Amino acid sequence: MAIKVNLMLLLFFCGFVTQGQPTKPATGDYNNHVVIGAFGKKDNAVNLVKASREIYPDVAFEINTSRQLYYVYVLKTDDRVQAFALSRKLQRESTHLDTWVFYGILGEGINAVNEKAVVANKSSNGKILDANISLTDPISESHDDLKVADEVKAYSMAKESGGLDLNNAIASAETNSEKKHYEVIKNVKEKAVGLDATTKVIVFKDDKEGREALRSLGYEIEEGKPVGGFFDSKNNILAINASESKSDEPFHEGLKPVVEFLKKKSPELFDQFTQQATAMKHPTKGVIYGELTATPEEALGNMLADVAAGFFDNANVLKNEASVLMGKILQSVGVEPPDIAISSQHLNATANNLAIAVREATGFDADGNRRFRFNIFNTINSRKIKGDVALVTESGKKLASYQGNELIQVKRKDVSGEIILACDIMGYRNLLFKLNYDNPFLIKDVTKGEDEEAVVPFGLVRLQKGDISVMYNVYFFKDAAIIRPESKYEINNLLDMMNEGPAYRIRIHGHTNGNASGKIITMGESKNYFSLTGTKDGRGSSKDLSKERAEVIQQYLIDNGISADRMEIKAWGGKRPLYDKNDSQARANVRVEIEILEN
Repeated sequence: MAIKVNLMLLLFFCGFVTQGQPTKPATGDYNNHVVIGAFGKKDNAVNLVKASREIYPDVAFEINTSRQLYYVYVLKTDDRVQAFALSRKLQRESTHLDTWVFYGILGEGINAVNEKAVVANKSSNGKILDANISLTDPISESHDDLKVADEVKAYSMAKESGGLDLNNAIASAETNSEKKHYEVIKNVKEKAVGLDATTKVIVFKDDKEGREALRSLGYEIEEGKPVGGFFDSKNNILAINASESKSDEPFHEGLKPVVEFLKKKSPELFDQFTQQATAMKHPTKGVIYGELTATPEEALGNMLADVAAGFFDNANVLKNEASVLMGKILQSVGVEPPDIAISSQHLNATANNLAIAVREATGFDADGNRRFRFNIFNTINSRKIKGDVALVTESGKKLASYQGNELIQVKRKDVSGEIILACDIMGYRNLLFKLNYDNPFLIKDVTKGEDEEAVVPFGLVRLQKGDISVMYNVYFFKDAAIIRPESKYEINNLLDMMNEGPAYRIRIHGHTNGNASGKIITMGESKNYFSLTGTKDGRGSSKDLSKERAEVIQQYLIDNGISADRMEIKAWGGKRPLYDKNDSQARANVRVEIEILEN
């Protein structure tokens, strides 16, 4: 059935949540609870409430009687949009990565049957598509009813990059009930999938229009009740309520799944849209977008962003061309007619939202920066290695540094798009990756991740005999053989290497900037490698200082179980500088190098 609905200023997709809420039962009150913890023991719930009250003054806990778990929640509201917005905010910005929304009743004396908020529906192939309930379904005490809160939680977290470590939660469960609770979450989360190519998308501009549209499809909608966005897996319908965009949830978080859905539903059609954008003329630069961008997807995102920025306002023909293309995109996902969205009043706002959605659905962030994930691992045992990847110039100058094994955004540095990535972690050989920013997938080993990011594998090999590695991230206090605390990770990498390879023998080289004599601070008897507390003052040459610094690293390794006969010391003072002592980069002269003698 074709449903004609209007789109006002914004579209909003509420995280694949359920459309309706069951009629309130006689006993208890249905509410949305933003839950930050579930415990089998009451004392643990009390402790979390006490620890959280300063940040969340309304924090409280109540028992979920069907699961016999105490739920600690920071918000209790009948506004589902507000609840899901806060839940996602806490998942992204707080330590409560496993926050979820429980819709139902909490408290003693409440029959478990009244806790039903949604029921898992299955597609024809048996996969759970969403947590949803038809408003006409009778409330029962089936096994599915008892999984409700778990399924809502699992589905709300299914697309999150962070979230609860379910294996750890299962292993550390305090009670059998708590263990089963997390096992169900894991099961549903693993099965949760997104939209498919047969899904019907409808959009309504407010609650009133939503009630009319959904009633025409056979849904029972209570008069006066808010109508939330939802995905009905039973009837395969995605509904979007534009008025929900008034919540704190950013609009593009809602529209992004719709664009992803379009790519999955009709990749050929999506390619047509990107090719049309590639052939469009830029309103001020006088060339087509295909000459300004490397990929059609980037051309589409940039064209939409330019419409949003107002570049098309004084180019009527081009503005009309852009409006027609935007209308086609909206119609392709079921928005019919899209006239209001692409009217002069709302064109720029719609273009901005579509630009963000297209970018985020094709591997970029909202500002057009490409997403990457640098997977750093040991080639011997495939174990992940903590460390950074640097963006460098041909000469080796560091432009930026990015954390490994995390989803990150890399800004474009020049028009060519050619970039060099370097991974230099103590104990491993340096590894360089040259690739194209616009199309990194031209490199065979670079793959596409779940968030459309470019996944670059940095498989590192341990240092071998003859290698010399600079400990770039080891720093010393001024005039001291005392290591600064931020150096601890780098030194522990060296310790790991020595423990991993018992055959390693090394020479530790100490270097200073210049050859002047002066004060030398040592740790004396304090054995405090990372603090100036309890230190001893003396004097000596630059060579003496470099020797003391090499020896303090040697002693740290000895104190952590490495035999002294596996290490040698070489003190150079300022005889082997990397830069002139007055150069702006002369600080790099102060360094420790590790030479591999045997392995």
